[in-house]
This record gives sequence, C-alpha cells and structure tokens, in this order.
Amino acid sequence: MFGIYQVEYKGQTYFGNVSLREAHVFRYGSNCYLVDVERMAAYPISSRLAALIARAALPSSGLIPESDMIELRKLKLIAEEAPSLETSPEDESGQPPLKAEYPVTSIALFLAQECNLRCVYCYGDAGEYAGKGMMSEETACLAVDWLIANSKNTEKVNICFFGGEPLLNFPVMKKIVAYAKEKTAQKGKQVTFSITTNGSLLNDEIISFLKNEKINPLISFDGPPEYQNRQRPFKDGRGSYDTVHSNVQKLRAVFPHLQARATVYGDANPFSITEGMEQAGFTSCLLTRASPILLNAQCAGTPPSEWLKEQTLQRMLDFNHKEVEQLLAAIRERKIDKDCPSALLLGITEMASEKKHYYGCGIGKGMAAISATGDIYPCQRFVGQEKMCMGNIGNYSAGGLNDYYRAVVDQFPECRYCWARYFCGGGCSYANKAHTGDMHRPDSLDCRERKATFEGLIHVYCQLDESDKEYVKDILKDVTERHP
Repeated sequence: MFGIYQVEYKGQTYFGNVSLREAHVFRYGSNCYLVDVERMAAYPISSRLAALIARAALPSSGLIPESDMIELRKLKLIAEEAPSLETSPEDESGQPPLKAEYPVTSIALFLAQECNLRCVYCYGDAGEYAGKGMMSEETACLAVDWLIANSKNTEKVNICFFGGEPLLNFPVMKKIVAYAKEKTAQKGKQVTFSITTNGSLLNDEIISFLKNEKINPLISFDGPPEYQNRQRPFKDGRGSYDTVHSNVQKLRAVFPHLQARATVYGDANPFSITEGMEQAGFTSCLLTRASPILLNAQCAGTPPSEWLKEQTLQRMLDFNHKEVEQLLAAIRERKIDKDCPSALLLGITEMASEKKHYYGCGIGKGMAAISATGDIYPCQRFVGQEKMCMGNIGNYSAGGLNDYYRAVVDQFPECRYCWARYFCGGGCSYANKAHTGDMHRPDSLDCRERKATFEGLIHVYCQLDESDKEYVKDILKDVTERHP
C-alpha cells in the first residue's frame, strides 16, 4: 500500500492515507491529555486537538488539512514519519531482550505457615498455605544461602519475613537476621530486611529488635474497629482491633512513619478505611481490593455478586480520584512524607523515567517466596499451590529461561492493544489467575481501576512544573538509597 499522499484543492493542501502512532487521548476534569504509548510520554493538549486526533485515528478519516498535519507532526504522531525510538534494545520480535540470567534479589521467607488470626479474605487458607508449620533454623539458613548464591553479582538483597504471622517464629527470625548479615558481608553484599505482620504480637522486645536491625514493618490492618474486627478476627472469633491498635501506638514511638496495607472487602468504604488508618496513626496506606481465593475454595465463602463488585470498584475509583488530587496538592505545597511515600507518588516518579513495564512485577525473576519446608514459589501469594512450586532450595537454581520470563505484556491477548500496558505490565499474576483462571489474562474490573488511576497520575504529572518534578525526583532518589 502506498504511503501518505498530498493533494491540492481550491488552493488548500490536504493529506491522505495518514496513519497515526498508537496513542490514547482522554479528558480528566476540564483538561485533555495525550499518551504516546510507545514512547511512554504524555502531554496536555487542547480539546480541538483531541477531537482532531480522534478523527484522524479512524480508518475512514479521509483527507487531513495541512494545518492539522502540522499539529500532528509537532506531536510526532505520524506513523510513517516517526523517528526511531530511543529505548532499550529489542529483538526482532519487538520484545525486550531476554537476559542470560535473572538474579534473585528479594525473597519472602515464610517463617510461619500458621496464624493467630482468621481473616475472612485470606488467600493463604488461614495462614497455613496447605502446609501448616514453622520454618526451622536450618531451613531458614539454607534459604539465606540460596538467596546469596542465586543473587549472582547483585550487590544488594532483601529478605521479607512473611507468613501466616512471622512473629509466631520470632526466635528464628532473630537468628536469621544475624546469620544473613554475616553471610552477605562475607560475599561483599548488603542485606536489608522487612516484615509483613498483623501487628497483634508486637511487644517491647520485638519493637526494639525491629528498630535496632532497621527492619521496615508493614502492618496488615483494615482501618476502623467495625472493619478490623469483622474482617480480621482472632481464631476464637474475638475482634483484633483493640490489641493491634494498642501495639501500633507502641510501634509509632519507634517508627513515626508507619505503613499499613488494607484490604477492601465486601461493602467496606475506602474513605472510611483511610480515616480509620489516620486515627490509628499510620502515615501511609496501600488499599487493594480482595481477590478470590485459589488455595481452598471452601474458605472462599460466597463470591460477591456482580452488583457488589461494580459498587466496590466505583468506590475505589472515587477514592483514587481524591487521592490523586491530594497528591498534586501535596507536591505543590512540598508536604510529601519522604520517609513514607505513597504508591501513587512512586507511580509519578516512574512516569518521569518513561520506562516501559513489560512485566507486572518480579514474579519468578527478581523475587521468590520460600515456604517453611524450603519449597520455592514465584511469589508469596502462590505458596501452597503444588502446580506453582518451582523446586526446593536444595535443588533449584535460578537463572534459566522459563515461562515467567517470556510472559511479557505484549503477548497477553487482552493487553497487547491496551494503551496502559506499559504502565502496569499486565497486572498481578495471582489476581489474574484468581479472577480469570489465567495468570496472563487480567480481570476487567482490575483493568478499569488501573487505567483510571494511570489517567489520574498522568494528569498530576502534566500539571507539575520543573521545580515540582525535581522535588519528586529527589524524593525517589532518597527512597531508593534508603530502601534499595
């Protein structure tokens, strides 16, 4: 097929057979924006230009006036005239190059496959993950050795203590911290630690240990008493709010910048959740909608109706919209908590890098989860699912190519033509499988929420001036240095 052609009519110049590069145009409030998908670039545009791009993108767009072509060329949207992209090298298929090896840089260490709570939405079958028990000191040491060996030439590694409730096995945790520090030092590496805990077992000894060893805590907590007690009760049915809230106050004295993770479940309102979080003293909170349970269908209960899922999504969309506007105000007023930046702020900084996300996360590549018995899984959410087990720390070596490495977002049928694919990388593999039965097929509701959030972040980024952007970059640099 011939390329762009030019015609003259009544003294005016027109262009035909014009094809546009892949782009997304949207309106946010009273503003219009353009996303150049391949370049990961975003620009504010006029309503007139937005309408022009929409018309020009149609197969039957017809002839385009010269004045409009000038506008399209300024944005480098003409496919035939676009310069080569200045991105990382890709192979002939257009996919990112596959590395010779993928060093493991982070592990979730399952110190305990038991829990003292019985959360209603737990994907780990009451924290037992189909294999109840405590990790032995011997297995934990072998897991550290496995991490160091499979981290290749990586200088920094991270160990996240996980469960169940990892503090049920606090004695082993203390020994492993000392062991990991000694072994990584011998190899010229640095190790950092974190812990995900329900907060119910925190005491003075544990809090002091976390402080002294600089172990960053993430507390699973669902906000106000009515949500926390209903959704995260103790195994005997008692509400956990008072216990956890009391322990959090002790923790705040040592960790004034405290992060929490809340699960939006049932009819819970995200605005009420964050209000409860603030009252409890958390300075940052990540909210995620509950996913279906894969490990034990009997624990999943009655699945929510389509109406309830739609209502939950709408509440999240409203909440995320407010969060985005508050983020813009906080950046402009220089009121960002540098010690506890939000996920939205990190999204803004990544947007500035114009780096494509070919994967949703480091599943089966830079990250791994190790069960209490030493079995290796691509991430903590898949522990206990036999088909997802990659091997054992005694016989598995990371580095070879497998389906996790090849599963780039461009190969997902529902994602390959989505404008937001390089922002999200295809989403959470567990959530995808839980919702659709396929790790590579995302849930439509998840997609709607992510795309709406990305549009909000693009709006924020395009509203920032150069000093705002430098402020955001400084925050990211500081976070990276403290939490590599």
